[in-house]
Amino acid sequence: MEPLSVKQRNEQAAFARFIGRLGEENHWSRISSRPEPEPDLLCTHIEEGEIAFELVSLTDPLIAKVQAAGERARTDAFSTSDPSERIIRNKLHKTYKTNICRIELLIYTDGQIMTTDDEIIPTIQPWFDAIHHPFKRIWFMGQFETSCLWSVV
Repeated sequence: MEPLSVKQRNEQAAFARFIGRLGEENHWSRISSRPEPEPDLLCTHIEEGEIAFELVSLTDPLIAKVQAAGERARTDAFSTSDPSERIIRNKLHKTYKTNICRIELLIYTDGQIMTTDDEIIPTIQPWFDAIHHPFKRIWFMGQFETSCLWSVV
């Protein structure tokens, strides 16, 4: 078994935070990372069976770059813009190869976006019905909010 990449470790950590916030840590018997073109995670829920999860982090590339620079980071003020709509529209248009019937999307923030949860949600929610996508549920885990924003289940 190959070691997990940094991306896969981050996705598994985000999913662990997600199920922790929902109080469902004991409801999942398996969580494993999958290669593209499959969804990011293949999970087994003890009551609902196999569910594939695609994860997407709402990240402002400028903030990520500044954070990655560490001590060498710029110290002057800089402006940012909300990348949420662009990121979500791109993710909703993706296709996946999997035998799992149920794919869910987990959208999360990870301290690399200035936009607040109450600004992000109304920005992204209209796209869930506007774009045909493969997801049965769309979840959001922001700084404070964790909830299902859209579902056909």
